[in-house]
Amino acid sequence: MKVWISVDMEGIAGVAHPRPTERADQGYPAAAALMVAEANAAVEGALAAGADEVVVNDSHGSMFNLDPASLHEAARLITGQKAWSMVEGAGPGSGVDVALCVGYHARAGHPTGTIAHTYSYGPVETRLGGRPVGEAGINAMALGAWSVPIGMVTGDDALAEEVAAWLPSAERVVVKHGIGRHAASALHPARARALVRDGAERAVRAAAAGRLAPLVLAAPIVLETDWSNAAQADLAAIVPLATRVGDRTVRIETDDPLLAYRAFLAGIRLASLAA
Repeated sequence: MKVWISVDMEGIAGVAHPRPTERADQGYPAAAALMVAEANAAVEGALAAGADEVVVNDSHGSMFNLDPASLHEAARLITGQKAWSMVEGAGPGSGVDVALCVGYHARAGHPTGTIAHTYSYGPVETRLGGRPVGEAGINAMALGAWSVPIGMVTGDDALAEEVAAWLPSAERVVVKHGIGRHAASALHPARARALVRDGAERAVRAAAAGRLAPLVLAAPIVLETDWSNAAQADLAAIVPLATRVGDRTVRIETDDPLLAYRAFLAGIRLASLAA
């Protein structure tokens, strides 16, 4: 059983403001330590469930946040900026049986989700098939194209509610409750890690028993993003498959979920160049 773990930072217990998630902030080392501790909890849960291989993909910011020496020694670490971003390491030939998403957060535009955004702070809202979607759902779309189910998602209560609609069979571990965009009521990190560990163990056991299914979307796949400003929409709209359909809205439409993901990711990266 090969387990792949994508670890973000904004959904970690004890992280409730965007500043400590940035490398230049004095609070970043503490946030990074909390991040690696929850990652290790997921690794421990996966191993307890019988995983014989665990890969951890650092999925926050520039994606080199996890201290390799602090990560569980049984895990292999994917670190650095990667072409496939948050889903790197789970594609064809990887042999991944189940994905676990740790430290995730609610979608852009959520009214109470802590540090809510979708891949960057450019999107105001992103919709998949007309339904608001966040990083967990978008990543599940790509993972589903590779036949990889998501077995667990951890973060705040807003994320848990969001994920229930997209991934009803996934474990939803709540380590904090969102009070607002920059505030949360969080469990003690030790208690959060215990919940993450237990959730990971249940998820991997469910995968081994064949009780999980990947997200498979009916064609056509329509992914729309409302951008913060027109300059961002200008750049996102030049990506192949993308069409400008409003003042700040860009639509991607295709029958291929991986092409949809690639076009979305390219749009995110190009739009980040706009002021």
